[in-house]
Amino acid sequence: IFFDSEKLEKHNRELQERYQRMEREDCRWEDIHTQDATLVVVAYGITSRVAHSAVENLRSQGKMVGMVRPITLFPFPTKRIQELMKGPCRTFLALELSNGQMVDDVRLAVNGQKPVEFYGRMGGNVPSVEELEQVITRHLN
Repeated sequence: IFFDSEKLEKHNRELQERYQRMEREDCRWEDIHTQDATLVVVAYGITSRVAHSAVENLRSQGKMVGMVRPITLFPFPTKRIQELMKGPCRTFLALELSNGQMVDDVRLAVNGQKPVEFYGRMGGNVPSVEELEQVITRHLN
């Protein structure tokens, strides 16, 4: 089979340019209490709604926890995670309804510079607010 390597390279460069444009223009997330958080929860979808309540409850108790809710998973808000590493954040905690697919994106963003912990539930088992409060509190200490 014959293929044109120049054409293939050109196509790949165009794809890379498109992805870089998406990172600049289309990457979306929500920050919740991240300005002074020592632990930042990263959660999306249904888990983020439960985690948001847990974060609010823990905040009302004086715990320094915040949250990033990726709205787009592709591209992932890598730059935002990296910005948070420059502040008081000491640990990231990925919460998922899976066996840890997004945690890999968080680990790539952190690049070994901070600990990245994981808590996941599978089989459609949505964690309760109380359960996530306990998980977050364990990682705060």
